[in-house]
Amino acid sequence: MKNEKRSKIAVFGGSFDPPHFAHTDIVENLEKLFDRVIVVPSYISPFKSGAERADMRLKLCKRVFSSDKTEVLGREIKRGGLSYSVDTAAYLAKKYGGGDLYWVIGSEELARLGEWHNIDKLKTLVKFYVVLRPGFTPDAELLQSLKKRKIKIKIAKFEGVGVSSSRIKIDTAFGMPNCAMPDAVRAFSQKHGLFDPYGEYVNGLYKYGLKPHRIAHTYRVAVRGAELAKLYGANVNDAVVACILHDIGKSANTEDYKNDVDLAGFPAPTAHAPIGAYIAKRDYGVSDEIAHAIKVHSTGCGDMSVLDAIVYLADKTESGRSYESAEYLRYLCSVDMNLAMRFALTEINGLDRIEKSSYASAALAHYAALCGNAEYPEMPVPEQDRGSGSVLPAVRHTTEIGEVELRSKAVAEKKNTDKSVAIVSEKSKELANTPSKAVSVKAAHTPVSDSESGRIAEAVCAELDLHKAHDIDIIDLDGKTIVADYFVLASATSTTAVQALYGYVEDKLKKQFGIDPLRRDVDREWVALDYGGVIVHIFTDKMREFYNIERLWSDGTNVTRRGEK
Repeated sequence: MKNEKRSKIAVFGGSFDPPHFAHTDIVENLEKLFDRVIVVPSYISPFKSGAERADMRLKLCKRVFSSDKTEVLGREIKRGGLSYSVDTAAYLAKKYGGGDLYWVIGSEELARLGEWHNIDKLKTLVKFYVVLRPGFTPDAELLQSLKKRKIKIKIAKFEGVGVSSSRIKIDTAFGMPNCAMPDAVRAFSQKHGLFDPYGEYVNGLYKYGLKPHRIAHTYRVAVRGAELAKLYGANVNDAVVACILHDIGKSANTEDYKNDVDLAGFPAPTAHAPIGAYIAKRDYGVSDEIAHAIKVHSTGCGDMSVLDAIVYLADKTESGRSYESAEYLRYLCSVDMNLAMRFALTEINGLDRIEKSSYASAALAHYAALCGNAEYPEMPVPEQDRGSGSVLPAVRHTTEIGEVELRSKAVAEKKNTDKSVAIVSEKSKELANTPSKAVSVKAAHTPVSDSESGRIAEAVCAELDLHKAHDIDIIDLDGKTIVADYFVLASATSTTAVQALYGYVEDKLKKQFGIDPLRRDVDREWVALDYGGVIVHIFTDKMREFYNIERLWSDGTNVTRRGEK
């Protein structure tokens, strides 16, 4: 008699703070591949916070993950205290003794998997099922080292969607409603004021008189800081707080703080950094580590911590930075933090404003010693290099269409139904809204007339239709935003088709109108091309359905379908 086939059980743990579309996408894929899926929200993860929202997170998980195949296990939240995977795995191994347990993790967790609590026991209970996340492709050396430790790894048959819990919280703090949460989660969050741990810090930026363009810069630094913290295995919350507060002293009168802050070693343009550290410590009681990262974010210092380096690099590589070597520095950040710091300090150390800083000199000496004779790697050329502005797949940063001036969260919340700007992230493609009065667009191109934009949009549609794109829509944005006159949206059947179609569009507009895109945002499943008056979005079918841009920008009267036979 043949043995019965062992059931395959996927265990998906996490803080789910909040549950979002990347989580639901993973669960839907797991349900297709496993006999049973168990979602395990943690009380307090060793790597994250969120205990104060534990019961609500559990309640939301039960609302979002509800199917015959999926169970939400509230055991960790009911137990309270630190949540360790090994304890839950032992419980499930006993409960489902006849099944094989697969512990689901994102690829960003692989680098620190060996540090998990009691990993030697955990590895005997489960196999790790790794979902690849944008920007976190594990290298062969890492996988080999885990294999040597007999940690069983299986790469998932699907890729995760680039949505970030930290990005949701950052957007919320800056008054930007985020479309990455299911409707039930968003409504519940707004009703109970959840998932906004950073709002008080953002309000402080207005209190201390930061200009709108400086707050927009701060938003981008916070987003970048969260990315780098994940990449380097650091505390994301600390990085975001430090990034939000890094310029809080920018508008301060130095004379007002001369008796409280030692400014020795800080040239005048960098004096805001130690002043900001003082304000952050005095007003918000931040930790010494966060205060120090704020203090040295302009100059660096000897023996910098990982958090210090994250804030320094986030400030230098946020998406608004467009100096000549910015793209290469972003690439270095994705390769090696120490090399990125040495490169940045070597370049900046020559500037007059830093030249007299003993802190900068000590920082450069520190990273020069760490890196030794290591050479800088050559930045790889993208698979489809179509000129300047192409975004390297390895470099994760936010691309903004227009220069967004942000107002206080209170104002944004009152008018959060106004759809006035789309911020398209290279990896997650999250959309954010700000009130129309809070937006100004800095022209980066020669303005064109509405009729010219219309002709460009029609030419794009014709080219997309010619090359077999489908569901081609023109969205007339008149009266809805000053970001553009038209969006053109189109779907493709594969990632290869997405890449080919954007090439056809660029060639067509270059030949017919003599124009190149002002910005490109290139991803395998979503390409955005900014032509000023016209912004073109080309998606795979899955990605288009997932983000549903039409929901934010259409009202039923301003969408025209093209290419229909």
